[in-house]
Amino acid sequence: MKHEICDVDALEGTVGGQPLAALMKSIAALDAHCSAVLGYSTAAVMMHRDREGVIHAGVMGGAAGFARPDGGDHLVFDAGTAQPEAGSAAALLFLVPGWRESLRVNGRIDDTGLVVEEAFVHCGKAMIRSHLWSPPVAATENGEHVAGESDRIDDAQRAFLSSAPFAVVGSCDGAGGADASPKGDPAGFLRVLDDHTVAVPDRPGNRRTDTFHNLLDRPAVTVLAMSPGDDRVLELRGQARMTTDPQLLTSMAVKDQVPKLALVVDVEHCSLRVSDAVQRAALWDDTTHLPDGVLPRAAKIWADHVKSSDRSGLAATAVRTGVSEAAVRAGIAVDYRKNLY
Repeated sequence: MKHEICDVDALEGTVGGQPLAALMKSIAALDAHCSAVLGYSTAAVMMHRDREGVIHAGVMGGAAGFARPDGGDHLVFDAGTAQPEAGSAAALLFLVPGWRESLRVNGRIDDTGLVVEEAFVHCGKAMIRSHLWSPPVAATENGEHVAGESDRIDDAQRAFLSSAPFAVVGSCDGAGGADASPKGDPAGFLRVLDDHTVAVPDRPGNRRTDTFHNLLDRPAVTVLAMSPGDDRVLELRGQARMTTDPQLLTSMAVKDQVPKLALVVDVEHCSLRVSDAVQRAALWDDTTHLPDGVLPRAAKIWADHVKSSDRSGLAATAVRTGVSEAAVRAGIAVDYRKNLY
């Protein structure tokens, strides 16, 4: 189909390849930095794949530290936390109120939690663009909440999407492993094209492009949208494709910056519902936001994770040797200022 990206060459020709340094920020087991983040996290968006291949989305959480490490390769959830069937592939995006970065942990569900296969700290661009931790423009009272499920995008869901500046996209790779990627932009960036179609612009991020590579193998996706001040979440499930349609992309420009591609989701299931976990976590209460300086700087975490990477080869050795917290911090300052769009 015209403008549709269907292979790796076309994808990387559009958005670039996956830089080795970005891939080396991923670690295979939880370390002290991950434990520190988890200790302050009050909520996580979870994506999990069931036996039929359907990707489900939801929010889990409550008190800070609701998910805690049990060794480097296992996460245990607080008693009473709802979790998927054991054996399910799962991806969690851990949120720390007030912190602009986030922690992604991927693995498999077991009887008590998650067997960890991969962890890494995601850059803060989605948080910055979405102003996720800023005071909401207008909080919605719980009694006024409209909720419901359907196979099409109804008026209430359209209204929610128009106010949502943040979302998480769930996908699965060719081996069935789950992934959860944050997206953020000014409210309304989740563009409703018609009652069954939503488009999501791609913005600069951590340059891993995991979601897009996954879609080449498995087009099923789930999008979970969130809106500050609103305790509801909107789950959209369907099949996705990547497009470089110039007319669509131009209409999604922000600050004169046109996205290089967009994710177009053919929606099969919609669910707008109140999230008990969002309420328990008090995500939108700014008195719960973590003060600066409590967690290690993201630059420190990334530098340490790159240094601990077990990737082999001369290029990986050069990256490990050359990385430093100071260099990463300087790079982040420029990137966050000049490369948001």
